[in-house]
Formats: sequence, C-alpha cells, structure tokens
Amino acid sequence: LLDASLSKIYNLSKRYKHNTTYSKLLKIYEKLFIAGFCVKTKELGNETKVFINICKTESIPPPKDITESELLEIIESDLPEGYKVPMSIGEIRPEKDKKGEEAKACDIAIHPNFLKKVEEIQAFKNFFMAIVFQGLEHKYGLVCEDEKIILRNRKAFGTLQMHRIQQREIDQKMGRSGETSLLQDITGTDEENKRKVVIETLSSNENATREPEYRMYKRKDGQNCLIAEFKLPDIISAKEVTLDVGEDRILLESKSKGYFLDIFIPYIVKQKNCTSSFQKSTKILTVTMPLVGG
Repeated sequence: LLDASLSKIYNLSKRYKHNTTYSKLLKIYEKLFIAGFCVKTKELGNETKVFINICKTESIPPPKDITESELLEIIESDLPEGYKVPMSIGEIRPEKDKKGEEAKACDIAIHPNFLKKVEEIQAFKNFFMAIVFQGLEHKYGLVCEDEKIILRNRKAFGTLQMHRIQQREIDQKMGRSGETSLLQDITGTDEENKRKVVIETLSSNENATREPEYRMYKRKDGQNCLIAEFKLPDIISAKEVTLDVGEDRILLESKSKGYFLDIFIPYIVKQKNCTSSFQKSTKILTVTMPLVGG
C-alpha cells in the first residue's frame, strides 16, 4: 500500500483523468478502503464533535465467525481471549463540521464480513461500538459521551485516510506466528481482565515515509529521453521497490524501507518503452523514459 491519502490520489486522478497510472491507483484504493457507516458523538468535557468512520477492507482478517448467542456467552465468560477482534485504528485528525466548527475524525477498519454482521445484528453492533470507544480511549485517551448516533445519510465524515498494515503484524496478532505477540489489549485490573474481550489493534503507520534523493535530466544526444536516477542506499534488491511510470508522473515506493516518492514529469512519456535498472554497487535506480516527439 502506498503511504498517501486517498484524497490526494483521488484529486490527482481527477486532474489527470487520462493518466492510466492514477486511474488504476484510484480503483485500488476504492476497493481496499470502503466506508461502512459513520458514528457521531462528542468528547467528554469539552463537547467537541467526534466522527468515527467505520470502514471495511480485505486487508484485515475477520474475527472468528460466531453466532449471537455465542457472543453473549463469551462476553459473560471468564475467558479474556475467547474472541479476538482485529481492527485498525487510524490517527485522530482535525476536521470542520458543516457549521465550520472544529471537530475530530478517526477511521477504523475491519473485515467486510464482520462489518456486515455488525450492521445486521444488534448484539454485535452494541458489542462493537463498546470496544471501538474502549480502543480509542486506550490508544489516544479520547473519552466520549454516552450518546452516540449513527448517521443515516452519510457513510463517512471527511476523507478516509490510508492505513498501512504489515502482513507480519497481522500474523503475529492472530496467533499465526511463533514470535512474541505485540498485542495492544484493552487492559485493567486482573479481575476486570477476566471479563474482557481481547481487542486486536493493528498499528496504522500513516505518513511514516521518506523521499529518496533523486535527479532528472534530458539526454542531449541520441534518442530524446528523460533520465531519472534515484539513490536508494537501504535497498538490497530491485524486488524491494515498486515503480510505476505514468504519462507524466513517477510513483516509487518501497514498503520495507519506507520510501515513497510521487513526482510530476514536465513531459509526455512513452510508457511502454520505459526501462529501468538497479545498480547494486551504487544503490542507484535508473529509469530511462523515451519522450513523445523523440
């Protein structure tokens, strides 16, 4: 996943609607992060409006498929790990409400199957709403009023933000790895924990990226080409880098090393004729882009 907000890609895709790169990226994002419903409440103490966008994504595994009666039994049981609920809690961000007043928004992503169950079965909805706000209090210290309203005519408030989740972290938190788990459980006293459901909070590393050093120049002799060179000192193999050259843009990313670059090319590029090579000794990725008219 690219560390850029959906709004940025959406706006760029509108601006460059004929650019196949951005059209393709927009479709990917719309598929990965889809709004489910929006919960409106207020922060306790200052009455700042808080909007929680509940989203669905296949990137997060579903919890165990149980019935309503099984859920109620688990809640009343003494088994704190009887039911694990994977969710990704994004960053709390400032927004403006329709009156222009300051508000807060946060996106929470869960698996589509679990979202459907939450929407259709009241017991799951009540249970999910409780653990969502427990999670927000645990992660950010955000305490909200008891009154919470699910908006009828709005599935999301503001622009959905990107959540970057590593598969290794998912495997650990779902018990599919022998490594020590870094579960961020909702904790309290030992007696309280006996009656709590485990909430699996998958970290969201939004904006945790860096731009690599680069330069671009036109070849003066021979074929009319634009050359781009990217210095990637942490990269060992070209397989660690994703490169997408559009008609007038370059998108470069390395999820493992945290690189992300989105740059405009002041020329029209012949996409099908572009080539790239990575020199392991110098750690430089060179991209050769023949230009239209050359």
